[in-house]
Amino acid sequence: MMLDEMRSFVLLAETGSIQMTAERLPLTQSAVTRQIQRLETELGTILLDRRVKPPRLTPAGIEALERCRAILGAIGALKASTAATAEPEGTLRIGFASALAAETIADAVRAVRQQFPKVELRVVGGWARDLADLVLEDKLDAAVMLTAQGAPMPSPGLRSETIGGERMVVVGPSGRPLPRKPTRAALGAMDWVLSPEPCDARYALAALLASAGATMRIAAEVLGLDLQTALIAQGVGIGMVPARRLEPYARRHGLKRLAIPDMPLDFDIRLVRGPHLGRIDQAVDVIRDRLTKAWTGPEAGGPARAAG
Repeated sequence: MMLDEMRSFVLLAETGSIQMTAERLPLTQSAVTRQIQRLETELGTILLDRRVKPPRLTPAGIEALERCRAILGAIGALKASTAATAEPEGTLRIGFASALAAETIADAVRAVRQQFPKVELRVVGGWARDLADLVLEDKLDAAVMLTAQGAPMPSPGLRSETIGGERMVVVGPSGRPLPRKPTRAALGAMDWVLSPEPCDARYALAALLASAGATMRIAAEVLGLDLQTALIAQGVGIGMVPARRLEPYARRHGLKRLAIPDMPLDFDIRLVRGPHLGRIDQAVDVIRDRLTKAWTGPEAGGPARAAG
């Protein structure tokens, strides 16, 4: 059974690029090309129309794609079922969006260690697009990330479920005169302290401002809420903070929340995982259950209390 060839073919169909497929596997481009050719030889048919750039699936290729996905999914399910009664062991590689509360994540990691002491965790932070790609490339087993509410997955082909919600709120220094309910156009005239690209919240904000013909004036790009909120308190600019994380920063720095009419900044908290994790899936389930409990309470996706 040509499992490697089928995985390369499915990934090529999803990315539309031999170069991207090679980078994500990782293989050389020529190795990917040889795998596709071997699969075509084995099946006795042409899967790609190479007369166009980039190559596209032939009718036989479209049918083969669905069957390859079904075979790979069935093999993954078989592995999971045969390992269901065994205790997970080994390494769980998982990523978390940088904006998520560290305390909640730490509690979920501790729960895995308590329930499955043979599992070693490797935890990384990052942005949604980067984390999804790392799972797709099999460099991470799973990731928890923020995506704009209702937006499609940055990387298709992964198992994905929504486990909570978050709302970003706009804040400024309480000791400075700021409009209580600024318009989108007025927000475009203000300086901003924001996370660097590819932050999904920043993209969503830019789209909302653009709808009013406004653009963002970046005063500072800063990674991390501690420094962001300190700069906001110093009057460098206004910024965004996850609603559930606002209160301690509002108290510490004297921040106030700005009410923005008709400007939703709501996000889904999504768990994505690779298709074939075997028994380590049980450890991911523990993290999912712990985080879902923490993030689907009355505050989920809604505003947090703030000073000012």
